[in-house]
Amino acid sequence: MQRKYLLERLVSYKKQKPNKITVVFDAYKSISLTRQRDNYKGIEVIYTKENETADELIMEWIRKKPSGMVVVTSDRTIIDEAKRYGIAFITPSKMEELIIEYELEEKDYDDEAPRLTKKGNPKKLLKKLI
Repeated sequence: MQRKYLLERLVSYKKQKPNKITVVFDAYKSISLTRQRDNYKGIEVIYTKENETADELIMEWIRKKPSGMVVVTSDRTIIDEAKRYGIAFITPSKMEELIIEYELEEKDYDDEAPRLTKKGNPKKLLKKLI
């Protein structure tokens, strides 16, 4: 349930910021010799293979130093590795703030959307009623 909740929040965020988002989870439901990939409403989801942790996979990506990568983690080892390789990172609490900010912007935008209103004097009866 928590994984789905996280993914739904990221889907909401992605609507406002159409960046590529990849979430890495430790092996899911079964033991697999290979990494499993899934797509959840535009979010790439990767489940690690047997005897591989999500942390190890993220560290591997950091060392490859992909352009534009931002790591979201509170793990001190991953943060230190990101710093060492010049990869941007933010904490989960900061990411939560960003998601909330974008959800509020989306709500404000919806509230300010043009409304279909009728023209004319609202106090005058419609011709159909006269």
